[in-house]
Amino acid sequence: MKYLISNQKTLLPPKDWPVPTKIQKIGVLNVLLEEERNIEVIRKCLLLHDGYLRDLDEKIDDLAGQLRSVTKAIGGEWPLASNYTGSFSAALIDSEEQKIVLCTDQVGLYPLYYLRKSGLFYISNSIILIGAISGCDFDEAGIVQRCLGPELENIGSRTILKNCKRLLPGECLRFDFEGNILSREYDNRLYNDISDPSQDHDLAKEYWRAYQNEVKYCVNYSENVNIALSGGIDSRIVLGAIPDEKPPTCFTFGDPGNYESRVAWRLAKIKKAKFVACHDSSVYFPKPETLKRYTLQTEAVQLCSWLEITEKVGEPKKEPLLFGELCEALPARKIEKFSSRKFRQENFYKYYIRGKDYEFEKVNEKNVSEWKEKIRKRFRIYYHERNLVKIKVKSGQEQLITALNTNLEEIFSRIDAHNLPYIELYDELFSWYTYTRMRLSKQLLLSGSKFDSYSPAMSLQLLTRTSNLHPNLRLNYRFAKKLFRNHKELKKLNRVPTSQAPLIPQNFPDLLKFAMWGFRSKADQVITKRLMKTRDISKPYRLFRSINWAKVYQHPDMEKNLKAYFDPNHLGEAYFKDIYAQAIERKALKQWPFANMNIMNAASLNTELKLINDFKKG
Repeated sequence: MKYLISNQKTLLPPKDWPVPTKIQKIGVLNVLLEEERNIEVIRKCLLLHDGYLRDLDEKIDDLAGQLRSVTKAIGGEWPLASNYTGSFSAALIDSEEQKIVLCTDQVGLYPLYYLRKSGLFYISNSIILIGAISGCDFDEAGIVQRCLGPELENIGSRTILKNCKRLLPGECLRFDFEGNILSREYDNRLYNDISDPSQDHDLAKEYWRAYQNEVKYCVNYSENVNIALSGGIDSRIVLGAIPDEKPPTCFTFGDPGNYESRVAWRLAKIKKAKFVACHDSSVYFPKPETLKRYTLQTEAVQLCSWLEITEKVGEPKKEPLLFGELCEALPARKIEKFSSRKFRQENFYKYYIRGKDYEFEKVNEKNVSEWKEKIRKRFRIYYHERNLVKIKVKSGQEQLITALNTNLEEIFSRIDAHNLPYIELYDELFSWYTYTRMRLSKQLLLSGSKFDSYSPAMSLQLLTRTSNLHPNLRLNYRFAKKLFRNHKELKKLNRVPTSQAPLIPQNFPDLLKFAMWGFRSKADQVITKRLMKTRDISKPYRLFRSINWAKVYQHPDMEKNLKAYFDPNHLGEAYFKDIYAQAIERKALKQWPFANMNIMNAASLNTELKLINDFKKG
């Protein structure tokens, strides 16, 4: 549900805003809320938040006590005390102390924006709402970041609106009622108490107990629980943690006959849970009105697979929908040095069979400086003139690169504040602060149109615990394997194969799983090359049935919808032509037909710009 806080004297929703709204006055402030949003003033404090916040010292079923406690905590010291948990962004208005507190969790999955302009200030969880009401100009550097680069997302605090910022990971800002910043603090507790690297440990028991407790508190307000079940390790862990007294409904996207769907079905059956496979290939290039509706509701349309679920559900079910861990922290998959296919193949015997300890490089001034320059180059390479000239902006290359470097420095500063012991962890935390925060979070936001979408593993309690496991314990799923071996709730789910290594149960030796993974991977390459060579769409797409991206581009309305997404076009004719050409080449099997996230990312961005412009006029 969207909201906006401002000291603007007369605050009205944009004309034709599709959701009924109300205005609540608090001192000199006006708060615009969607009518369905339930709010409660506690001790002259109004708390608005996305995600969930809990006090583990309060009783699970004392919902009123939970709300009182977290409201008081947000108005107090930062970071929150160790008895608080959750994954959230929050805005607190304290009418007695005449202050506003904005804060977000350690990664910042749920966006919260603030803007100061000509003596006025605006705070909102919607970039469209804040852009329409404030009337501010677009930020060309922010638009270019959304169009180019390895992430196709804004970096740091940058947004697509000039002088409008998004809270950084773990940030807490305090304002007075005139919009002046009183203080700025950060939660830097990730990696602060890293365990011993010895693989002979007994940490899994305590971790699992904390995980189960987190899930209980997360779903404490609802009789029903839902889970987005992919069949991967992270979603199995959250499935196993759901209390037996609340058997979940398991949702997965894709055809029920897909191998991934059948894996998820087997897991749901073991849990004695209801299983719903949602399939609608038309949503991969959704109707323009569908794209507009979800962009307005969530600002998170990119991986359209999730629309298969939300469109299937129909009316909103304001019940929890649980996700697995979004940043792949438990298996340390974002430590680049050890995650490449080449490294795993060359070192399989050493680390997978013999179980040797991984070796890490201690942080020093030289390797940190080299790492930062590597990241700058990785992003800067996209800012070639041949790319920039396609986008409709007046800013020059040097100006745009300067803005990019400024935002990268914001992320570097957040990483430096954690005093990481090993340089390999810089890649991991950078990924959490960029890829997870800006791209994977869209799974939560998009699903939030129909559910209360949460990832318990991303909470203050659990992500801190995970980061404090020495990476030598996390890599190669070592810690996850202990969890599954030692706990009955997970052990029974370990008999089911993953989609990465089909047919081989997950509890079988790594040698067998690795061999199957290699065979499936090679077979998929051969099948794909044959498909591309013959350009015969009737031929198989994968060894095991999966989402057929080659057929996604064959949708009869694909080209018509794509043109409609860019009418009018705010990004530039050359940029659209490039996007359109990619889609046509993939349809003709002249270009590898992978997921259309880059295409829908551009369409979603253009739709956001259109909506802001249209509502400004209103």
